[in-house]
Amino acid sequence: MAQILYVYAIARRTHPMPHDVDVSALEADSLTAFYTPVDAVEYSQAAIDARSKDVEWLGAIGYRHQAVMSALMRGGTVIPLRAFTLFANETSLRSYLLAEEKEFSTILDRLDGKQEWTLRIEFDPQQWSDALVRRVDSLRKIAEEMEQAPSGKAYLLRKKLDEEKKRASRDAEQQVVTEVENAVMQKLACDTVAESRLQRGGGFPQINVLLNRDEESRLQDLRDELSRRYEADGVTLALTGPWPPYTFATNA
Repeated sequence: MAQILYVYAIARRTHPMPHDVDVSALEADSLTAFYTPVDAVEYSQAAIDARSKDVEWLGAIGYRHQAVMSALMRGGTVIPLRAFTLFANETSLRSYLLAEEKEFSTILDRLDGKQEWTLRIEFDPQQWSDALVRRVDSLRKIAEEMEQAPSGKAYLLRKKLDEEKKRASRDAEQQVVTEVENAVMQKLACDTVAESRLQRGGGFPQINVLLNRDEESRLQDLRDELSRRYEADGVTLALTGPWPPYTFATNA
């Protein structure tokens, strides 16, 4: 049976082997790659594409991938690789590690002692719609004019207000994201990456935070403080993590 290598992560050569998952390690100068041999036919691009909607199969692979990643993270700093990172053989994997050794070493230095957390910024539709009138000057002026207008004009102004809200919402939402990101950077002096609703395919915007392992409580306190600040606007901050630092696993 022909096999290829499913690679989970890259670490320093001194990184210990995990005891609670079955993986192999390949060393190349100062680096180590952790992998599992898999069937070349089952993990061919054609086979993966054919099973792209097989939730049970993908779920099992995702569960295994995350279990290995969690075990590796307990042993120290790793560069996590996305699911289905595949190499033809040990020769090609070793060549890749040697070619990228300098960059990977720089990334490992950057990730040392840190974890990734996510602040998801959720907007209650009705409360946020009402809050827009308070936050956006042009909308507030229309609302004030509507209160003084006769019924016919008030109806037209209401339609105008609804249309202007749709246009203003995205900018106002992004302003909140920027405010939250700035607050995180100012209080914690850490790396962040913000993702807009558009970047997340319509999902709520979020801020990814690369944080020292001993600063989790400070991030939680800041989340609580910001939640109170934006509560009246229907904005909720959900904190999740720690995650493998996928967002920061590049030499940015």
